[in-house]
Amino acid sequence: MRRNLPSPTALLTFEASARFLSLKRAADELNVSAAAVSRQIRNLEEYIGQPLFNRLHRRVELTEAGARLFEPVNQGFSNMAAVLASLRAGESERQVTVGSTGGFAYYWLMPRLAGFSETWPEITLNQIVSDEQIDISDRQADLVVRYGTGQWPDLESRYLFGDRVYPVCSPSHLEKVGIPASVADLAGHPLFDTRGIPGDEWLDWVTWFRYAGHRPINIRRRYLNYLIGVQMALDGQGFVLGWHSFVADLVSQGLLVKPLDIEMRSPGAFFLTSPAGQSLSADAGLFSDWIVAEAASSH
Repeated sequence: MRRNLPSPTALLTFEASARFLSLKRAADELNVSAAAVSRQIRNLEEYIGQPLFNRLHRRVELTEAGARLFEPVNQGFSNMAAVLASLRAGESERQVTVGSTGGFAYYWLMPRLAGFSETWPEITLNQIVSDEQIDISDRQADLVVRYGTGQWPDLESRYLFGDRVYPVCSPSHLEKVGIPASVADLAGHPLFDTRGIPGDEWLDWVTWFRYAGHRPINIRRRYLNYLIGVQMALDGQGFVLGWHSFVADLVSQGLLVKPLDIEMRSPGAFFLTSPAGQSLSADAGLFSDWIVAEAASSH
């Protein structure tokens, strides 16, 4: 059966060309000439007996045969790359690094990590916690959790969960200031606006007030990161927008309360991202599948 396979070079050239949908970019990645890429593709098409690409003016697109061939070839090279990377690293150095904001790491991820460690105790999970953009392209992290639409240039995204958002404060603060009589009344209280990663479409008080039908004019806001914002709310200093996935336990424990029964569905969602066109290590793939399954089961 293996003797009936075409040249490995032709398959490698096809995989790169199909992944980029560009013979030129494939040539750049493989460090060969565009003519060499075209020649390998032609040889493979002659071997199969049908075209793999439609040649358009400035790009190529996969034919039905090309699309059928790409998936197993791409998966095969990805699996080989993951195994080779694992072998080079050695069994004693199985590590995965995931990046996220402080709020996501502290309130959502950390309470669940014991389950991952129990299943794969041989994998060391490192975290990069930052409310600034984490540059995933330099392999500082294998995976990064981001909030938004899931459409980021040069990133592949896996959906984790959407959320709902509502104002929260401590019971002691509510006793001190009283329950807001309306949305407009809430606007006059101290409000802590939290920040997401720069460039992501984070939800703020202005957006929430508009959703609730109030035109926000001169609202009293302070800008903080999420951990500090929630802590100041817990300390009885004002109101913060509670993301349900982060504050649900604090609300159920009575440490935070909802003064108004108004919830807004978040316009975006949380996604797990990785560099586009780059294979995850076997262990990063395990973590990726685990966190997606964990998100699905808890939402």
